[in-house]
This record gives sequence, structure tokens and C-alpha cells, in this order.
Amino acid sequence: MSDDMSSRSLGLPPIPQASPPKRRRWLLPVIAFAVLVAAVGAGAFVVLRDDDTSYPKEWDSRIKPYVDIVEKERGLTFKHPVSVRFLDAKAFEKTVRTDEKELDKDDRREIKETTSLFRAFGLISGDVDLFKAFNDASGTGTLAYYSFDDKSITVRGRTLALASHATLVHELTHALQDQRFDISSRSKKLSEKASDGEPSTEGDAFKAIVEGDAERVADLYRASLTEQERTALEKAEKGDSDEATEGLKGVPKVVVTLISSPYALGQALTEAVASGGNDDIDELFDNPPPDDSVLLDPLKALGDLGGGTDVTIPKAGDGEKKFDSGQVGALVTYLMLAERIPLREALAAADTWNGDAYLGFKRKDALCARVDYRTRSAAGATRLAAAFEDWIAAAPGSTATISHDGARVRFESCDPGKKAKLTNDASEKALQLVATRGYAGASVVKAGASPNVARCFADRLVKEFSIADLSNPKFGADDPGVVRQVQGYAAKCRAAG
Repeated sequence: MSDDMSSRSLGLPPIPQASPPKRRRWLLPVIAFAVLVAAVGAGAFVVLRDDDTSYPKEWDSRIKPYVDIVEKERGLTFKHPVSVRFLDAKAFEKTVRTDEKELDKDDRREIKETTSLFRAFGLISGDVDLFKAFNDASGTGTLAYYSFDDKSITVRGRTLALASHATLVHELTHALQDQRFDISSRSKKLSEKASDGEPSTEGDAFKAIVEGDAERVADLYRASLTEQERTALEKAEKGDSDEATEGLKGVPKVVVTLISSPYALGQALTEAVASGGNDDIDELFDNPPPDDSVLLDPLKALGDLGGGTDVTIPKAGDGEKKFDSGQVGALVTYLMLAERIPLREALAAADTWNGDAYLGFKRKDALCARVDYRTRSAAGATRLAAAFEDWIAAAPGSTATISHDGARVRFESCDPGKKAKLTNDASEKALQLVATRGYAGASVVKAGASPNVARCFADRLVKEFSIADLSNPKFGADDPGVVRQVQGYAAKCRAAG
């Protein structure tokens, strides 16, 4: 990494805002405790099948130029064309939403249990309809999507609108990934693993790679345009984005954040790995991370991807009845903490994560969760426990408890009910912070720094400067003092190795 950080402001690329990906179909994130997966139906997440699919002999002429772009930027070729259908707005809308009438009694019970867990973890407050929230988020601002079910792309509108061009590149990248890395069957296995209640966030990490790689290729397409073309595309996308933002006003911020995170954090992850070229990205698909801690620290993907400690699911006690189990994961732990304590403290505590397992159980009339965490050291456990103590104190009257022993931490919390005020709606800013750190680290690796140096430098940047500053491509360009300050951080990190 050069000492001259003024060549492009601070030497960092503009950090994308952690806003929802409004140009494509969202997929329900595979968060460990979100048993909504079993409830929302085929319209809100990918349903996979193993039957034979017929493919067209050649690409739709409107799509072929973007096929060539994806093959060039991704360094792979399609095995065969895929079908592309253009639907009017009304017909398209029906394909991205789920009719509530499709839910049965078990579906509604699972949604109720999941809502209680969201409140127990401090992610939402009040009487939130999570089914409607995820459904609305899934259907808002979508312009196109690739279906891993029928291996086809669906586009909103009878013609290819300008705002859809980068989206189409993103979705074609999914089709290419599916043909080259068998995304369909692998996602199905990971989804089944999470649905079985195993303590694993491997599916979350894999999804982030899939989405992050597609975002990366779409950005390469944008960068290949002329200035005039890029300006026109940005204007069209902004109009689409503004419309989608308006449609999300009634959706809890944490829902948008959970849906956005695979895109924002997945791209930081794949950008870091792409410093070695497309072959390294291919290797990442072949050997994905075993848990989602790589989303908080994408530079882990440049070293040994050994997973965290295997943790046994806590047992139900007398008078308790299990209804769920799984893994909370590093990312959701961070988002939980960020709702009540300062963001940088929440991130530092979540960075100690080295595995967890949770039990969802009913005790009398209360729905509760018990989480056993493992951290990397006793000091890490002390830090995580202290963060949870502050989290509990921030909600007067909370009955949640925390304890720790060695590198182990046990957290327990019950649904406080619909009237409790539990959150600060901080999830969007929390995602911006960790995404900023990830992109900063990735850019420094691309400049030639080692992962350790890049991690040190990125950590220092997010501690010393605001997210708004780091997201501004002009930050520091006319301030020699800031440039010297950043150069000092770079020198200290290199010296530390």
C-alpha cells in the first residue's frame, strides 16, 4: 500500500450506501432463527426443484449484448441460454409477492414464533406483521429476477428499461453462477440444514457470495460505460430507487437491513477476494466460508476459512418446551447489539464471535431464546458479555440475563410483548458501518497490502472518521491534514505487520 493516499482522495473507492438493492428481486435471507422461510411460500424466496428444464437454443436478441458483458467481466462462459420473459407491471407484481391466503395454521404459528424471537432479540418493537413486512420488501422496486426454480429471468415491462440494464447484468450473473457452480442444489441443501435447526449460518455466507459476486459484475458493467452512458443509467436508477424508498416507508428498518446485507456485505467480501482475479472468486464458490463471521470481516476469506467452534444447542429446562433452534450468527448478534448500544462498541463485541447455538422455547405463556456463545478468548467473552449488559440496561425492566465463563457466554431473553420499546432503529447505520469497514479493507488489499495490514487500517478508519466522511469520494481531497493523518495510520499498520 502506498504512502500516497491522496491519489484518489484517501485512496478508497466510494463506499456504497447500505441501502436496499432496489433494482432486483430480493430473496428472503437465511438467518438462522427466521423460520419464516417455512411460512412465506414460493413467492418470497427461491424454491428449488430437481426436474428437467428445457432451454432455448439461442439467447433473446435483446439480452445477448448483456450476456457477452457478463461472460467477459466474470471470465466464464454460459453452458446454454436461459429463457427471458417480459411481463407487464401487474403480472410481474404477482410473481414477486405471496398471497396471505396461502398460509396455513402451521405457517401462522411459525410467523408468530419468529416475531416473538425478533422482539426477544431486540430487533423489532411493537405489533409487527413480519409476513407483510418481508412480502412488501420483496415486491417493492423490483425490476427483474433470476429464478433458481425454473432457470429463467423475468423482467418487469414489455421492453428493457434503461434502469434495468445493470439489474439484468446482475441476474444474468446468477444464471451463469447457477450453471457453473450448481447454486440451486447447494442452496437447497443449506436451506434444509437451517430448517432442521442445526446451528449453522453457512447458508448466509453462501448467499452473500452469490449476491456479492453479481453486484460486483454489475458494477464492472457500470464502470465500462462512457461517462454519458453512466450518467444516464445513474439517473434512471435513482428514479427507481426513490420510488422504492417511498414504498418501504411502512417496513421496519431491520427487515430492509436483513434483506440488504447479503448484497452490501457480500460485495465487500467478493471485492476483497477479487484482488486475486476471477479464479479466486471461483475458488470461493467451490470452498465457501463455513459461517457468516466473514460478513463482518471479509478479509478472513483471504486466509484460513476454518469455521468457529461447534456449539451444542442449549437444553430446555423444566417447564420449557422447545419450538426452534439454530445459530444466531455474527451478523445478527451485531445487529442486535447495535439497536441499543453505540455502533462501534457493538461491532467490536460482535468481532469476538466464534460460534453459537440457540434454543427457542416456550415457558408458561412466554416465548424465549437461550443462546450459548463461544468467543476467541476469555477477554473476548468479557467484552461480549459487557456489551450485552449494556444492551439489557438500555431497556429498563428487561428480564434478559447474561453470564460468562472463560470464553463462553450465555444470553437469555424472552419476548417482552407488543408494548415494549426495544430498538433505536439503528440497523441501517449499523450496516453502513460494517460495509464501510469491509470496502475499506478490500480496497487496501487491492492496493497491495496484506490482509492484516488492511484490517488494521480499515479498523482505524472507521474508529476515527464518520461513515458520512468515508462514504464521500471527495473526503480529504482538499485537506492535507486529513491525508497526513491517514498516511500515519497506514504507516503504523504496516509497522505492526
